[in-house]
Amino acid sequence: MNEKGFEAVWGQVRVAVASCLANTRLTPVCLYNGGRSAHVARLRAIGVHVVAHRSSLEPVLRRGYGEAYDLYSGHWLRVDIPMVEQEDDVVLYADVDVMFLAHPAPRRLSRPLAAAPERYRWRYPHFNSGVMVMNLPRLRALAEPFAAAISRRFRKPWSPPGHDQVSYNAFFRWRHARLPAGMNWKPYWGIGQDVSIVHFHGPKPPHVRALAAGGGQRFIPEYDRLWRLDRAAYEHYCRQYAVFEAR
Repeated sequence: MNEKGFEAVWGQVRVAVASCLANTRLTPVCLYNGGRSAHVARLRAIGVHVVAHRSSLEPVLRRGYGEAYDLYSGHWLRVDIPMVEQEDDVVLYADVDVMFLAHPAPRRLSRPLAAAPERYRWRYPHFNSGVMVMNLPRLRALAEPFAAAISRRFRKPWSPPGHDQVSYNAFFRWRHARLPAGMNWKPYWGIGQDVSIVHFHGPKPPHVRALAAGGGQRFIPEYDRLWRLDRAAYEHYCRQYAVFEAR
């Protein structure tokens, strides 16, 4: 997370952490780029171990993003997880817009990371970086060439969106393992079996409620399109989400 975007995603963080603590044996850890002690205190109060961190690529990224960097800096903190974490060899990374339904059980990982597809379950090798299982020793070995690839990307004319996911796909396209779809399940895929992590990739539950009530005109068209792919599944997962919102 980053300081500038903290308030906008706080509700999602609360659900991600509450569902993680209720349904898994995982320890929630948050990399935080910012100087607000109140933010750190709020995270700790809900059971999160907070690690203050600034991206090792900040000079490169700040030149690329310009004034927008402070809004998007949180996206890039995951790149440094292999250097930040020195005790565990395997880490599960997740964006804040997730809900844990069960303890995730990834397969044995020999590659640098495992990830599931983005929009279409059958579309490989393009993957979604919102949930990744990271093999930290393997990622440390690739840290320098990965950082160099990101720096090269930002020397070219560039503008968001895309963020770090573009770099992850460009560099790890043929290096990653397939994560079970149930560990990065999107509601527009339907009501799934063996789902441990629901990822609200696209419309979040507040958006879904507005769309269902006929008030989604202010959202980007993609939200409405994804919601219409499986309204029943969105309703199903939003009901579960609401349980954790109320805690």
